Amino acid sequence: MFNFIKSNNLVGMIILPANICPDVVDTLRYARNPLHFVDIDAHTLCLDWQQVQSVAKDAAAVLAVHTYGIEDNFNEQFAALRAVNPNIVIIDDRCLCMPELGEPNSIADMVIYSTGEKKQVEFGAGGIGYVSEGWNYEEINVPENDVLTNETWALDEKSQLAKMDAVIKHKEKLNAIYRKNLPATIQLPAPYQHWRFNIIVPDKEEILKAIFDAGLFASGHYKPQAEDCTVATNLYNHIINLFNDFYFKEEQALKTCEIINEKIK
Repeated sequence: MFNFIKSNNLVGMIILPANICPDVVDTLRYARNPLHFVDIDAHTLCLDWQQVQSVAKDAAAVLAVHTYGIEDNFNEQFAALRAVNPNIVIIDDRCLCMPELGEPNSIADMVIYSTGEKKQVEFGAGGIGYVSEGWNYEEINVPENDVLTNETWALDEKSQLAKMDAVIKHKEKLNAIYRKNLPATIQLPAPYQHWRFNIIVPDKEEILKAIFDAGLFASGHYKPQAEDCTVATNLYNHIINLFNDFYFKEEQALKTCEIINEKIK
């Protein structure tokens, strides 16, 4: 993303959701772009597109994040934004989605997937990006030991497809445990359960503490970057991301369910 911004001399405000990964915020600030945080939609948990449109005329770009790896296509929303601001640059941020090895179905100017540690599938490092025709992409030199690093590596499509298949099967196995053993009322809908298995609970911190006290792991996801974004804040206050990757085993998932059920009685 940094390379794309600098390669195309993109200056001006970038719109992004308040519950964004802090690394993304650091990257955009390092690129010297002013940021405008908007809330998320209470139904979709992705960008509140009405808020985005209200500030789109003054924006250079928008970062459209697929919350929890949901596979929704945002082309309709992208087209509506371009009707408001034909020059707005659209980055389709599929950080937590399963990577597509081939041109994605998106009218965005750039589509990016993360393939680093603890993402949908780990390809070793970095990410995969697709840049639309007419845009430049060059690796920008940054000072040694700086906040950003550049590394280019070859993608062995055959071996990566096999790894993706193994990841999907493991996630399905652990997700089935969570679906069966946890109350349906606390589970997010299936489209949000790819990257992690997500639950909404009243006492998030108490449950997380109990999980960690048992030698297990879970996460609370990102704290919103703006205090006036009430939907993102409410989600943060109650969401727990349960692990479903190769770092977590079936017996750990079962034990996690026992702890959660005991706490929400």
